[in-house]
Amino acid sequence: MPSLWREILLETFLGYISWSLYHGLPPMIYYFPLQTLALTGLEAFSIACLSPALLTISPFWKLVNKKWILALLRIITAGSIASLEAPNATLRLVVLAFGVSSSLVVQSVTWWSGSGLQRYLRIWGFILGHILLLVLRIWYTSLNPIWSYLTSNRVILTLTVIATLDRIGANDDCSKSEERKNSKVTKNVACRPHRLLAGAAFGSLLFLTQWIFGEVSLVSRWAVSGHPHPGPDPNPFGGAVLFGLAAGLMLSACSWLHDASLIWWMIGAASAAGLLYLRTWAAAVSGCVLAIFTGSVWPRVLGHLISSGTSPGETMISAMLVYLLEIFFCAWCTGFKFVPGGVYTRERSDVLLGIMTLIIGLNMHFGPKKNLDFVLQTKNSSKVLFKKSEKYMKLFLWLLVGIGLLGLGLRHKAYEKKLGKRAPAKEFSAAIWPFRFGYDNEGWCSLERSAQLLSETGADFITILESDASKPYMGNNDLTMWLGEKLGFYTDFGPSTRDHTWGIMVLSRYPIVKSEHHLLPSPEGEIAPAITLTIDISDRLVDFVVTHFGNHEDDLDRKLQAITVSKLLKNSSHQVVFLGYVTSAPGSRDYRQLIEHGNVKDIDSTDQERWCEYIMYRGLIRLGYARISHAELSDSEIQMAKFRIPDDPINYRDNQKVVIDHREVPEKTHFNPRFGSYKEGHNYDNNHHFHMNTPKYFL
Repeated sequence: MPSLWREILLETFLGYISWSLYHGLPPMIYYFPLQTLALTGLEAFSIACLSPALLTISPFWKLVNKKWILALLRIITAGSIASLEAPNATLRLVVLAFGVSSSLVVQSVTWWSGSGLQRYLRIWGFILGHILLLVLRIWYTSLNPIWSYLTSNRVILTLTVIATLDRIGANDDCSKSEERKNSKVTKNVACRPHRLLAGAAFGSLLFLTQWIFGEVSLVSRWAVSGHPHPGPDPNPFGGAVLFGLAAGLMLSACSWLHDASLIWWMIGAASAAGLLYLRTWAAAVSGCVLAIFTGSVWPRVLGHLISSGTSPGETMISAMLVYLLEIFFCAWCTGFKFVPGGVYTRERSDVLLGIMTLIIGLNMHFGPKKNLDFVLQTKNSSKVLFKKSEKYMKLFLWLLVGIGLLGLGLRHKAYEKKLGKRAPAKEFSAAIWPFRFGYDNEGWCSLERSAQLLSETGADFITILESDASKPYMGNNDLTMWLGEKLGFYTDFGPSTRDHTWGIMVLSRYPIVKSEHHLLPSPEGEIAPAITLTIDISDRLVDFVVTHFGNHEDDLDRKLQAITVSKLLKNSSHQVVFLGYVTSAPGSRDYRQLIEHGNVKDIDSTDQERWCEYIMYRGLIRLGYARISHAELSDSEIQMAKFRIPDDPINYRDNQKVVIDHREVPEKTHFNPRFGSYKEGHNYDNNHHFHMNTPKYFL
């Protein structure tokens, strides 16, 4: 056997590639219905996850066990990483789907074939591959480098090709299995009639891990609430989640855990319920306990999986079928308005989490009570090598955890240094932008370009709508944390990702004194969120109300939402700014409700060419108003406004005169000339430019 360290490193890296492919496919599928707000038919590419079904065909099973066929499948898996270089999203989806299907077939063959030690290293490599994924996402601030940056994608592709060629050059002929020849122990275990349950448990655990622990910040986003008690910040609290998963893997070898499996499952189920129903720190602690539970059952579930029978095709097809049903159910819980049968899945994450927990519990009760190493050891296996492998993998596990914690610490220190650098001022600017979850109109990651655009606007307060990408079908990305650390802004995110909204992100140069997250009345359509905040702008408190209304088709929803938000505005302090996505035209019923009953003024009541985005205010002096074209970075423009805080909030005069010549106003009031000058009508060019008869200044 070659160097164990070398084998562990290679199998862990290839495990990371498999996890990355499984994480990368759902967002690419989701991109297409996101553009149309309806199913497109391309969801059928999810059938790639069912490729193990081919292994139930005897000739195909014999074929893929041949060394050259397995080598070809490995090459396809590695090559699919290059899907990021595809010229369009459709081709990228096709290539990625081939990679996922090939990876699953390779896993199905290699996990069930070869010597016991080979299989042990491959399976543990897959487990450690997830830890490696989390560590890399820590160092890349929530993003998976394989799908976020061309340079890192190419580096990882090169390393994958090297690792793949090494596996091909090694003893990759899986047609012979040590267990099939020599192991009575494994043969007896393999006769257990629990194939479907073992597969369902693996599929549920795979999705649970991706859903809640696909990135270490996700637990914080489930637990989040308003300031000043928002719950634990994703950084550094994500380190506790990483530590919990690692601790769970260490606990998996404890015999008492198997003897008290019912009690341990009840603790896991209670922690899942706590994460779903409790708030802030209580929910976060529940999430950490769930992380320990999840880590502890991985070796056991995989041990049951590979010992459940000699038909890996049937076992894996049941696993991936359950996985697909669960990920579609998860998407249906939030996107219920746009999918068939959505009325039955609306906001039912509790049902989904309960089903997964139950399946894993049944597997713990009826499955074998043996460790993974016991299942794979045979009379010809070297117990010394198994013990040595276990020792090395534990060392490597904690090495990865240490690297992850170091990354969190360095990021946290750098972020703290960026905060609060704004000089005191009486003037500030506010902006609103629907973000489309960090993907541009062509389906590529837009974060770096978005950060540059937002920085160039010079806005002091930014609300970004459609920003909750902390879901598995959106990539498990914490966009709020990424942009906050990149730009050096204070942040707020809400409502909680478990509340089934599309999310609101707030970025502020100035400290957030308090905030409250709201779920607006939505009896018919998608759940509409809102956040009310108080910001300390140079020792002056200004309130902000930001919101995302439901669809135009849901008239009752819009009516109730406008009434609720107008009350929030009315109850705000004397000085307030409203930044809202209101799916109604200027002068409409909902517009008048906000203006008249919310007691606010429109930043530019003469602008009749708006749809959805509005800026309103009270108790402030307006200075400027601008609209910046999206240039395919999103499907919506950025709207901005500039204000001055009056010295006397009671006796002051608002600006009434409108000018379009920037030379008539002080230079400090100018919008960034990087976006050009005043422009009438739409800007159809593929660049960010002022348009729609802006910018305007007020005197």
